[in-house]
Amino acid sequence: MNEILAPLLSYVLLYKYVAIGLIVYTSAMILPLPTNAMLLAVGAFASQGYFNYWILVPLAVIANTLGDLTDYGLARYYGDWIVRVLRLQKLRFYAQLQEELRTDATVTVFITRFAGSLSPIAALFAGLVAVPLNTFFWPDLLGNIIEPGAAVTIGYAVGNYWSDFSSTFDLFAAIAATGILLFVLARIYHRMMKHHNLA
Repeated sequence: MNEILAPLLSYVLLYKYVAIGLIVYTSAMILPLPTNAMLLAVGAFASQGYFNYWILVPLAVIANTLGDLTDYGLARYYGDWIVRVLRLQKLRFYAQLQEELRTDATVTVFITRFAGSLSPIAALFAGLVAVPLNTFFWPDLLGNIIEPGAAVTIGYAVGNYWSDFSSTFDLFAAIAATGILLFVLARIYHRMMKHHNLA
């Protein structure tokens, strides 16, 4: 990821807040960019006076949330067409995933905000199965306040040592993403077994 991060940081130092907003937004949509490492670095730069911390945190939260809402909105608008074309309605797993998201949408949306590159997939699925906008928006916003806000804050707190924390932060994110994915899959499997036993 270092080969991607270095050009991103150059772009950020050149175009400042606009670049940060665009990078976070596109990463939240689907592009797998090292956003957390970038936000750690940007937080460190803020501690040195290059950026304003009180602008960075809301910017990261808003850009991340807008990226999630874009995924959600596109999937919600084109959902019926996607389901028909891919014939998803015939898949048992899709039906269980649909039930999981509709039944526990608030919890599922919130915890998947910490799933790294899996977050956009969760936003797309939430739109695909027509989770109500209010049910999606508030847990998504809360998760986005915590996750990118934490990256900027940690970078700000550790200053020049941000790169030492980058690999730890990435490892934590990978463990969290794996745990969240296994948690959601286990719940779906449990529901499938429950329906099978009732049948």
